Amino acid sequence: MESVIKNKRSAISGEIIMAIPQIIFLIAVLFAFVILIKVFIITHIDVRQVDANIFINRVLLSKGAISHYDARIDRTYPGVVSLERFEEIISTNPNALDKEIISYGADNPILAAKMMLMREGYANVTAYYNKEKFDRWDPKVLPGVKGGPGSVRAFEKQRYVLVKDGDILMPGILDFFIIS
Repeated sequence: MESVIKNKRSAISGEIIMAIPQIIFLIAVLFAFVILIKVFIITHIDVRQVDANIFINRVLLSKGAISHYDARIDRTYPGVVSLERFEEIISTNPNALDKEIISYGADNPILAAKMMLMREGYANVTAYYNKEKFDRWDPKVLPGVKGGPGSVRAFEKQRYVLVKDGDILMPGILDFFIIS
C-alpha cells in the first residue's frame, strides 16, 4: 500500500503537528516538576521557639540552675525552685547561668531572657540570662510587627512551680520572657 502523502514536506509537517500535544505535555510536566522542587526545598527554618523551650527546660531541670538540688542524695527536684539559688544568681553573679548552665559562646547572639519569680504576698524576684543582650533587644520587640530573618522575637511562658525557701515550700509562678 502506498502512502497517500506524496510530498516530503507535508510528511514532516504532519509529524510536527502530531508532536504538538507531546510538547505541551512535556512543558506541563517540567513546570509541575519545578513547582514541586520549589515547594519541597525549605530555605529557612525558624528555630527560635525551639531554642526558647530548650532554654526553659534546661533552667528548670538542670542541676546547677535554679531547681532545688539535694546534694546528699544527688537529686534535682524538677518544678521546685530554690529561692536561695535564685537570689544567689541575682546578687553575686548575674551572668551565672550564662557561664555554668547554658553557654552559647562569649558573645551569645542566640537568646536572652528575663525570669520573674512571683509568689503571693511577697515581692517579685527577677533574674536575667544574658542581660546585656536583653537590654539591647528588648526595645526591638514590637508585638504588632512581624519580623524578617534579622529581627528578634519574644516568647513568654509561665510555669507553676514550688518555691523552696529554707524548709518551707510555697506555690509560685515562674514567668519567662525570652528574646531570640
